[in-house]
Amino acid sequence: MRLLRFGEPDENSSLRDINSRLRFHKELAGDLRLLLKERSMPPLNPDVVTLVEDWTIERYVCPMLVGRFRDPRKPSGLPADWLSFSSPLELISIEAKAARSLTQWYRLGEPSSLAEDAVNIWSFSDGR
Repeated sequence: MRLLRFGEPDENSSLRDINSRLRFHKELAGDLRLLLKERSMPPLNPDVVTLVEDWTIERYVCPMLVGRFRDPRKPSGLPADWLSFSSPLELISIEAKAARSLTQWYRLGEPSSLAEDAVNIWSFSDGR
């Protein structure tokens, strides 16, 4: 996701781009509110939600999902062993096999051997 710019002499983001980012934030906030209310992960439709196999979380500046992404709505021309990455992650549930970035949900397939350590590095625990 690109950095928005505003108040510069030139090269500012369009109001349309700023409004689009606001929409993504509202969708994420709505999903997080629903998690608090329902106390469970939402059902993720396998016909619509991208599946990520052999996944882990990489240590860039922020947590990002890395793995073999399969979007059921788009046939992929990428080789089966091609790794891709998500936009920064906001939420992950290993048990529910789901993750949420600012822009979308992901279904988690089989994790890579690095996944458990990577999740622990980027997680905040409530201390229980």
